[in-house]
Amino acid sequence: MQSLVHLNLPLPQFVETHLRQQHKRPVIGLVVPHSVDDPLHKDDLAVDLELHLGIPNKRTTTVLDSCNGLLCVVDCYYGFYSLKPPQKLILWNPSTRQCNHIPCPSFVGYQNCMYSFFYDPGSDDYKIVRIFTFLGKDKTGIDIFTLKTNKWRRVEETHSSVIGYWSATYFNGNLHWLAFRYGGYGEDERSSMVAFSLREEKFQEMELPSQRAVFGLRVLGGCLCVDGLYTNDKWVMEEYGIKESWKSLIAFPYRVGDGSSWKLPRVLRFLENGVLLVLHDGKLVLCDSKNNTWKIITSYCSSAPYEREVGLYIQTLVSPYGSGDRLTGNQ
Repeated sequence: MQSLVHLNLPLPQFVETHLRQQHKRPVIGLVVPHSVDDPLHKDDLAVDLELHLGIPNKRTTTVLDSCNGLLCVVDCYYGFYSLKPPQKLILWNPSTRQCNHIPCPSFVGYQNCMYSFFYDPGSDDYKIVRIFTFLGKDKTGIDIFTLKTNKWRRVEETHSSVIGYWSATYFNGNLHWLAFRYGGYGEDERSSMVAFSLREEKFQEMELPSQRAVFGLRVLGGCLCVDGLYTNDKWVMEEYGIKESWKSLIAFPYRVGDGSSWKLPRVLRFLENGVLLVLHDGKLVLCDSKNNTWKIITSYCSSAPYEREVGLYIQTLVSPYGSGDRLTGNQ
């Protein structure tokens, strides 16, 4: 608190100043929830979620996403899709140890479902979105939770598609996810990227770099990025919304260091000089994309095919309760 006195800043302004500084020179933390039947690794990266958040440690617990130092932790989030509402949905700041138990969305008849957590600068609010495909229909709907209201609401607009793999990604004012449509008789299914405008609450489709299977949509280095499922290429969209701007960034080998695995690499962050921070098969790896060299930093216990249980965050003072009182968490 001495910094607060010396800076003579109101508490919210101090938190915002600290957040901006962390984005410029981030101090990065890694959270690895562990299962009760998995031994903790000697490097002690794993986090006891039952101790910190009241969530029993098991393989269905996932760090959904991170934003401004907050992690969204979900229980009962299964691999590709979540087939039922989560039992726990928590916003957590590992740096301050504050957590906010979010009300879970109501059950709706769907065949698959995924979630996304992000900060929306247009409304100055943190949001959690549930995207689901209605049971027995090629139609996708959206539920939105806003931290300011602490409530869920249903979006009237729907989209004629079936949601694809993993989670949705916020970028450029839109929420993005992979989807496909089943073709008619004798036709193949068509994959695409769906974008949902949070301001207008309208859908649009964007073309992918290839009709081959892709997954792992996310933002890297200020661009949308997808992975090739069979080629293991990483593609980035250098100009937003332009199909021709997709560029192959790097092709990862399945073998990283010692041994080989069917698990798929997940790029966490761009670092300086073309270096990538990568998760693969229970290893945290530095990859030099220019020289195609690897350096294993540490290892941990992993149970998910795409390392979805691992969360990367920057150390901030942002409260999981919102802007009312960012350090104490009072609403």
